[in-house]
Amino acid sequence: MAQTNHNVIVNPPATRDYLPSAIRKVVLETGLKHPFTIYPIAIGVSCVFVGLLFGAPIFYLGALAGILGGFGYGASQIFLFNEKIGAKYIGKLNQLQKQYEHSLKQLLNKGLRECQNIKDIEAFAIKGEEQFHNIEEKLASIRELLEIKLKTGEMTHGRFLGATEQVSLTVLDNLKEAVSTMKSMSTIHKDDIRERLQAFSAMENISPSDQKESQVLNKRLQLWQDQSDKISGLLLRNEEAMTEMEQISASVASWNTDGRFADSDFESAITRLQELASHAHEYNR
Repeated sequence: MAQTNHNVIVNPPATRDYLPSAIRKVVLETGLKHPFTIYPIAIGVSCVFVGLLFGAPIFYLGALAGILGGFGYGASQIFLFNEKIGAKYIGKLNQLQKQYEHSLKQLLNKGLRECQNIKDIEAFAIKGEEQFHNIEEKLASIRELLEIKLKTGEMTHGRFLGATEQVSLTVLDNLKEAVSTMKSMSTIHKDDIRERLQAFSAMENISPSDQKESQVLNKRLQLWQDQSDKISGLLLRNEEAMTEMEQISASVASWNTDGRFADSDFESAITRLQELASHAHEYNR
């Protein structure tokens, strides 16, 4: 979840929103719930009741025209304009992703730079900033590639771009989690803790209170290590995700430029990207 400059909460679309079943559902609902579908049918049904009530068969003609007209319009939307409706739906999803991405990038750009000034985690922050720029470059490269391989504005282009952007957002989400973790580590002064523990270990006779303090300090030191391992896991997942993106991009580059690639290849690439977006969050092994 993110917040734009206008204080409007933006939720990015989920992977399931891009599935063919979700698109078909939107197309079906658009056709059946369109006013040009509902109102003629409603008028037609009303004409039936009026005809029955007053015994006027002429109203049956109006009923027939209304019902057939409504169902005809709905059917045309579902079967003839499904590509247009689906492309419009995908376009809206992609726009939501861009809004979320914009908010996330603003947050990360500031957070990663701040973390580079925190002792003992500078390397994490620098690595995170490198990934921040790398994923932006890879996404731009795939966008250019899709413009060559697919027609901009068509549903297939939108679906593939949406899946690619979801992987990018996953990498950025992982970086956001890493930044939060790094900032939480800033209050744990590792060197001071170790110095204090060394002082305890040098004592010949340690008091019960000092023993308790030693245990607490060890827990804090372990917490620092656990947080460090968490960040390492997040950054590793990002590297794996970006490597997979490059492999998928290479596969797309081998498709025929005239668009005569197999539907199975397209769906396979989409599925790989969607799975990648889901699994890239699983940094705990």
